[in-house]
Amino acid sequence: MSGVRLLPSASRPAQAWKNGGGVTREVARQDEDAGNILWRVSIAEVREAGPFSHFPGVDRVLAVLEGRLLLDFGGGAAPVLVTPDTAAHPFPGDVPVSGTPDGGPVTDLNLMVRRGAVRGAQHRLPPGMSSLPPNPEATRLLVAAGGVEVTCGDETYTLGRLDALSFDPGMTAPVLVQAASACWLVDIVPLAGAGGL
Repeated sequence: MSGVRLLPSASRPAQAWKNGGGVTREVARQDEDAGNILWRVSIAEVREAGPFSHFPGVDRVLAVLEGRLLLDFGGGAAPVLVTPDTAAHPFPGDVPVSGTPDGGPVTDLNLMVRRGAVRGAQHRLPPGMSSLPPNPEATRLLVAAGGVEVTCGDETYTLGRLDALSFDPGMTAPVLVQAASACWLVDIVPLAGAGGL
């Protein structure tokens, strides 16, 4: 179907972190004219504790697909535990934060958006059948933690582990998701007066 693209996990090259604590694989992105990130969706494998990269002017949302991750924002606050069963956690990309795997390696799903230009959110879809409400203003990505079948209009797409399906803005066809395990819906919406995507 026009406006829908399968983004297979096998096509994503791994980018090793400078500190050696993990790797990142980019799922999709769009840049501003100046080459700065407008938005980016990526999947990271976190193997060791360490600080997150600093992204001035960027807001982040982090969900965990596999494992348990402790986010430490310092200042004496208790760490935030993010797991596959918790909501995604939003935070500014320009505040100091470190991540610590709790009990083994972690696979997480990262959304970054340019502050003031776009807003983004991640929503967990439970196993079983889900119907996605239309959001024609949004660029949307569905990211699978396990096997997923997606029916969009007359087309059916089969997703394996960490595969993604991208929906361009303007999509109004009904979307049904049959998931063997939880998956995540990412919505990226331009802010009024900030220009379109």
